[in-house]
Amino acid sequence: MSGCSCPRAPQDGVALAILVWFLAAMSILVAGIVMQARVDIKLAQLHATRARVEAAADGAIQLALADLMLLEVDGEFSGRVVHHGSHSLGGLDVSVSLTPLTGLIDLNQATEELLFRVFSVINDVDETVARELSTNVVKWRSPDPFPGELGSQINEEPRGLAGMTGARHGRFEAIEDLLLVQGVDRRIFEAIRDSVYVDQAGQPGVDWVSAPASVLQALGDMDEEAAMDLAESRLTEKVEGLVAPQGIDLGFQETADLSSYRVDALVVFDGSVFRRRRWVDRARSGADGLPWRFFRTEAVRVLPQIEGSGLVVKEDAHAGN
Repeated sequence: MSGCSCPRAPQDGVALAILVWFLAAMSILVAGIVMQARVDIKLAQLHATRARVEAAADGAIQLALADLMLLEVDGEFSGRVVHHGSHSLGGLDVSVSLTPLTGLIDLNQATEELLFRVFSVINDVDETVARELSTNVVKWRSPDPFPGELGSQINEEPRGLAGMTGARHGRFEAIEDLLLVQGVDRRIFEAIRDSVYVDQAGQPGVDWVSAPASVLQALGDMDEEAAMDLAESRLTEKVEGLVAPQGIDLGFQETADLSSYRVDALVVFDGSVFRRRRWVDRARSGADGLPWRFFRTEAVRVLPQIEGSGLVVKEDAHAGN
């Protein structure tokens, strides 16, 4: 007498389906863990690269500033030219340029006409828009025209009112404040950030001898290539022998005795161009005991290949000695 055997096919099918779903879930989990691990490794590599580039760039900047002191001792220093230097630290070659602020546009003191020139050379910005932007910048930096309760409200809420009412703030504290000016978007800001500065000391005009190519383009009726060629040609002559070309408008020429510099350190590493930018006052000692003081430090940036190549080859050579 044999016992009754019940069909097991349905139960086996359910068990197999559960097993398949479990294996699929585990596969997805493992794939996610592997992907996260790869992301973490990439981030760790990026942080390590940036730390290495930053250390090499900062060291090269300090050495470049020390070189300026030696030039002063030897009587060969000129505060009107862009000084250049190359140093190798930690196995990385670093190109350093020190641009006097006299060659840049002071956001707090530049005339409206000079600001108009700077905005005019931006691609796809016509004359009407450039004029409006320059007017808005002047309005933004102007003292509060509404003393009393209304003025207090405006000063208390600058970010909320700047874009809507053109509220006045008195002065720019950083170049990023341009983004609070009505009409200035990220594209416009990035287009002029290399031409402007903010400092306690400044001047309404600009010195064409120490101006980068972007500022030369604004000062003269020339395209970008011609401005780069002019910037590079200044290397061949002493400051005393430099004569402004016919296209440069000397109506904005000014050579105040400023002690501050914008320092750019360029590092080529693993196929990318990194830039470390610091702003230094050579007339004031820092807390670290060195005879200069950094008053602004920007994070390391990866430059686009085209822009980076231009900076390394030409922009790093734009003033006489």
